[in-house]
Amino acid sequence: MKLSTRVRYGVRAMVELAKQPDNNPIPLRLLADNQQISPKYLEQMASSLKIAGLLESIRGADGGYRLAKPAEKITVWDIYKVLDISVQPADCFGASCSRAKLCSVQKLWMELADSIAVILKSYNLKDLAQREVKMQSKTHPSRVGGRCARKIK
Repeated sequence: MKLSTRVRYGVRAMVELAKQPDNNPIPLRLLADNQQISPKYLEQMASSLKIAGLLESIRGADGGYRLAKPAEKITVWDIYKVLDISVQPADCFGASCSRAKLCSVQKLWMELADSIAVILKSYNLKDLAQREVKMQSKTHPSRVGGRCARKIK
């Protein structure tokens, strides 16, 4: 199983937002640059995450995107459900499968889906952000604290 680029990039961007002191907003372009994601692609993901209530946008000179909830309340599962096409690892679940009564592996796919959900629900953005700050402090001491540098005009 492979996670989609949308999910991987979305989680990275959300972790970056979780690292911001006082939940300060980050301009989309800066967030895209920091995470090496196309701004247009990130904008599509941000729109979905905003509709789902995980992000909010702030207008104005100091505006941008920020988390709509505390980082500890947003799990990787929350992001995955919004950004992935399907949360099921196989198309043949329940009544939609014509072979459900004859299929010996359907239970395996159901258990796999449940296991994925359990694992992704066990990681929240606060924990991931703290882990990343700790990792960055060892390799890039100037990036400690997760502050995104804004260009001063």
